[in-house]
Amino acid sequence: MRKLMQLAFIFGAIIAFAQTKEVIKFRGNILNYTENPYAFFKVIDQREDKQIGTLPFGEQKEMKEVVFPSTPDADFSAWYLKSNQPGKLTDFFLVLKKLKLSTGESDGKKTEGKMDFSAQTFAKTGDKYQFLYKKDTVFTFYDKEVSELMVKNIPAVFSAFIKKAYSLNPAGNKVGLNGLEDYSTLVKNNYAALKGKPLKDGIYLDYISFFNQTPEPGDYVLESNSKGDITKAVKEENGKKTKISAYKMFAYVEKGKVRKSTFSGFMDLDQDENGFYVLGNRGHIFPVQSNSAYGMFGLIGGVAGAIEQRARQKKMKSGDVQKIYIDPLTGEYDFSEE
Repeated sequence: MRKLMQLAFIFGAIIAFAQTKEVIKFRGNILNYTENPYAFFKVIDQREDKQIGTLPFGEQKEMKEVVFPSTPDADFSAWYLKSNQPGKLTDFFLVLKKLKLSTGESDGKKTEGKMDFSAQTFAKTGDKYQFLYKKDTVFTFYDKEVSELMVKNIPAVFSAFIKKAYSLNPAGNKVGLNGLEDYSTLVKNNYAALKGKPLKDGIYLDYISFFNQTPEPGDYVLESNSKGDITKAVKEENGKKTKISAYKMFAYVEKGKVRKSTFSGFMDLDQDENGFYVLGNRGHIFPVQSNSAYGMFGLIGGVAGAIEQRARQKKMKSGDVQKIYIDPLTGEYDFSEE
């Protein structure tokens, strides 16, 4: 009888423990459509905090810990092999820096959720690694069941991130395993814009030309509208005018001062020991949607109505101002939270 009671207690404890876990389900695929087949998919888990988050689920708001089915390396490797025929020479490496979920404010109908995401990808040939792509950002979600929505979208975030990396060719220095610990720091001194010299005046169409300090050739003159907003840059050579619209510019430098094109128009791009940054917040940088990851990665969830979008955009712009750095490896915003 005592043994039966012990077994019942153990069984009940196992069930109770299992019920406190919300396991990520890797649905969908990470199919590689490119001509760069990878032999294996490997994950190096460099997260300082291995806990993804403990969130409220269901009508009863039961607190559950979000977990991988087994380990990131085993889970992603199995996911990759479901939809890909392995190649022969090169391995695909994902360096996981951060994956953190949390919930925040609620208006009684919808609750805010945040996914803090940071990862890098590399192609490995032999014992050397070469950079592909990286992303450091915080996705925001708004939903009645925001915990369920975020967990459901974890595979979608990784799928879009990985497929973006597939489409890129390896670039930059080849490094050993130890060089992956902080690859961004390792390579940032390779860029002319980060070497402390005065910036070259001119028009820059992309982040590569800006960080390499190779502006468009010719003497361009900036033109503004009646509100003082830059609308285009114009140069005239041999009686012929060449125009570059403002929306085609990554940035321009005038008298050593750089201004970056953003959703809110051109904003000052300042520099400190960590690189170039815009002083602002999400409202200045991104157009708001029902879920901030929706437009970037096409995640699960509908787009908010126009009235709600305008209200949330205004709220976002009124938030705390911070330094939002420009990643010299990708030209994208590093928008992570400590």
